[in-house]
Amino acid sequence: MSTTSAWRQQTPRDWEHYVNKQVTVTAHGQQQHRGWLHTVDPVTASVVLVQLGEAAGGCSVSVVMGHAVEQVEVVGEADEETALRLSSLFRSEAPELRGSVEDVKRRREELRGWLQQNRVPVEEVGEDLLVAGVLTVRPPYAEQDCFSSNQMVLARIQGLLARMPTPAGQPFDQPAADGQQSCDQPAADGQQSCDQPSAGF
Repeated sequence: MSTTSAWRQQTPRDWEHYVNKQVTVTAHGQQQHRGWLHTVDPVTASVVLVQLGEAAGGCSVSVVMGHAVEQVEVVGEADEETALRLSSLFRSEAPELRGSVEDVKRRREELRGWLQQNRVPVEEVGEDLLVAGVLTVRPPYAEQDCFSSNQMVLARIQGLLARMPTPAGQPFDQPAADGQQSCDQPAADGQQSCDQPSAGF
């Protein structure tokens, strides 16, 4: 259980304890929200809840803003079937990234290396990647798996993911196929190249 002051002061590593667990969130005015906790925004501490429907794949999503959270209590653990549903809910746009545990782990390692190649700070928090302390990338680590309330950082990281070399094993410094500037080349017009530290990071 966590109260409002404690909740916003916790770190992403602390919030990982609540991910994929059934929780009751008490907000201002004693309003209660129940669902499976999908993720917590690392900047605002906002809680993303999933309510699973009866039909396979059916669900609804709600967000409780971090400043309104007064209490978060774990009330249930996911069984094997529920855990599988939760892990696959937000992956329909990237079926090519589904695969074995080894495939997903390899994708995570490649993405972490790609971000480090571009001088973006990144650390592992459970199965997630925490980028610059303000953005979370969840499995299977595609563009739509990025979550942040900082739109500038979100756009930058999604852009980097879009230019990430594929297939696995291709050198990270290969020029982008779409003709965009590769990250190891000097930027035109004297602008900062994307392998230099960004002011936002």
